[in-house]
Amino acid sequence: MVALFKVLHGAVDYDTFFKSAVWSRDLTNPRQFLYAFSVAVLHREDCRGVILPPAYEVTPHMFLTTDVVRKAYQAKMTRTPMVIPMRFTGSVNNPEQRVAYFGEDVGMNSHHSHWHMDFPFWWRSEEFGEQKDRQGELFFYMHHQMVARFDAERLSNNLPVVEPLEWDQKIVEGFAPGATYENGQEFPMRPDNMNFGDLPWLTIQDMKIVEGRIRDAIASGFVKTTDAGLISLNNTAGIDLLGGLVESSARSVNPMFYGQLHNDGHVMLSKVTDPQQRYGMPPGVMEHFETATRDPAFFRLHKHVDNLFKMHKDQLPPYAASELEFPEVTIEAVKVIGTCKASTPNQLITYFDESHIDLKNAVHAEDQKQEVDIKAVVSRLNHEPFKYVITINAKKPVRGIVRVFLTPKFNWFGQQMPLDVSRWGFIELDHFPVSLQHGDNVVTRSSADSAVTIPEPRGFSQLMGDVQKSIRGEQVFTYDKYYRHCGFPHRLLLPKGKPEGMTYKLYVVVTDYDKDIVTAGMKPEEIESLPSLGYCGVMDGKIPDGKPMGFPFDRRVVSEEQFLTPNMKVVDLTIKNVKQKPIE
Repeated sequence: MVALFKVLHGAVDYDTFFKSAVWSRDLTNPRQFLYAFSVAVLHREDCRGVILPPAYEVTPHMFLTTDVVRKAYQAKMTRTPMVIPMRFTGSVNNPEQRVAYFGEDVGMNSHHSHWHMDFPFWWRSEEFGEQKDRQGELFFYMHHQMVARFDAERLSNNLPVVEPLEWDQKIVEGFAPGATYENGQEFPMRPDNMNFGDLPWLTIQDMKIVEGRIRDAIASGFVKTTDAGLISLNNTAGIDLLGGLVESSARSVNPMFYGQLHNDGHVMLSKVTDPQQRYGMPPGVMEHFETATRDPAFFRLHKHVDNLFKMHKDQLPPYAASELEFPEVTIEAVKVIGTCKASTPNQLITYFDESHIDLKNAVHAEDQKQEVDIKAVVSRLNHEPFKYVITINAKKPVRGIVRVFLTPKFNWFGQQMPLDVSRWGFIELDHFPVSLQHGDNVVTRSSADSAVTIPEPRGFSQLMGDVQKSIRGEQVFTYDKYYRHCGFPHRLLLPKGKPEGMTYKLYVVVTDYDKDIVTAGMKPEEIESLPSLGYCGVMDGKIPDGKPMGFPFDRRVVSEEQFLTPNMKVVDLTIKNVKQKPIE
């Protein structure tokens, strides 16, 4: 795959790239081509602004259940237009089915897939020429946020937070994907209470040894390099170094010694039902970026990995007051206002609606002269549009960065959590620059402008329709060179909440823009033009915000009273889930 990527990425001009892609599409493995081609498009300078169709329309088999694909073939053969409903896997007998809407959300699966295309673990900047700023830290933070969101969804459905996997303990929850590969082979299912098994090339003991070395490095505060040198972890850049070790990416400073804990963990989980490869089972969902989050064990594996990062962060000294304060700036009030008629201040509404997925690419026939409109309809979590209204008092004109976080107020036992416990489950909703004048400033920010999400992608039919209209002169063709495929679906910005309402805490922090920004002279509007910055960073150059991801809640909090400085504000927020989309 990497060799094919080099051919496509290294093509001297666009025409050569295009011809090479046409050639390789017909002669190479389809999935090998798709991944190499997609990564090449995302990284070639002459392809900036090119929009790829949604991943769930390119390879719908990876996102949909077998019964939907079977009905799509029937519709194609009988030339009958059809809308096919898709149910989530599992049954009411399985408690994990309550949160299947999150793990099996096609938008979130697509986000996870595209993140790994934007930041391939095999990427070598010295060879491909593009630096991946803070890739290791982004690996930590993006997956950390996915786990935090999954925990919030579990609490919304009266389930305890997810427990981490352990190499020598049973995997309690089984999983039946109910999906097939395009060639007809079924994704393997995993019964309850399976144990990890040794693979021909990798043993459980290997995993324990590698993890032990990583834990030793965290405890000592140093990692060993290939030339027997030592690099400190106990600084702001340590998390980036650790992320490269744990994944492990090509940026790892010592891959032979520290292994590839995360990547090998995915493979071991995928092959748990046939570890010795006796029965020729195809790869499980955990071996594909597009399907991994469908398996609840994905979040258990990442909770295990996330605990390593927490161990490192807890080694660092708590932030001093001087690092937290923004002198002469005070947040006076925070309100969150929804657009629905039923909304009240600091109460937001979530609901489930339907999304249609084009299935033309799921079915193949020799005679393609007559198109048949076949779509799958899936249920998905959504929320009402809302806005933050933040009143900030400044003693002089300054620029700041507003950071917004959300966390459940109570744990599974109904107990209110202290800040030092709840902080690790904080969900970042937004961060954005503001210009403050002397006196009171009322800052209004729409939820649609969130720095961590992207809007719904246009489907293949809509993309083609827009191009055809432009060719006919019916509309102007425009493109955005900053367009990103990576980003959390905007409709998943909020956790589900409960029908009776679920209480969360909303934390708003404003920090000094001029101290936080890495690139001197960078204007706030330039930052605003970078989409999905929070979880997906930038494709090239430097991430503008120099603060650690998750700041200031990424380190231990010794005293909540001393920690909460005047430039921070905490308010209670209720999220209520309703059966139908409310009237705006």
